[in-house]
Amino acid sequence: MKKFLAGLLGTALIFSFSNAVPKNQKEIEKQILKIAKKYGCLTCHDIDKPKNSIPYRIIAKEYQGQPDAVKKLVQSIKGASFAKWQKIGPEKYGVKPMAIYMPRQRSIPVEEAEKIVKLILSLDTSKVKVKK
Repeated sequence: MKKFLAGLLGTALIFSFSNAVPKNQKEIEKQILKIAKKYGCLTCHDIDKPKNSIPYRIIAKEYQGQPDAVKKLVQSIKGASFAKWQKIGPEKYGVKPMAIYMPRQRSIPVEEAEKIVKLILSLDTSKVKVKK
């Protein structure tokens, strides 16, 4: 029984760390791009450059430190969002997205949405300029 419990605990530890966010920024960016490419997110988003929508690093700057950030962003991915960044993007960050509407992304499993959100929120935002 002890061996069984030890094995079970070991397996649980392995799985709990497999979802951990890496500390290295290049690895974080690499993982974001891998998931984003898989689900077509790169059509509108980029890590640093504005495309049709707000860059991931600006999204990170806006939501880092908010206790419900993961929940809010997963809801945006899974349930769509409308004109969220049309005002705040230009006024606060000097970036106006071309896209007004983000359609819900049904093909992205909740676990993958949570993973990419956690990766985005772990981006270094120290160089993101906020307008005063």
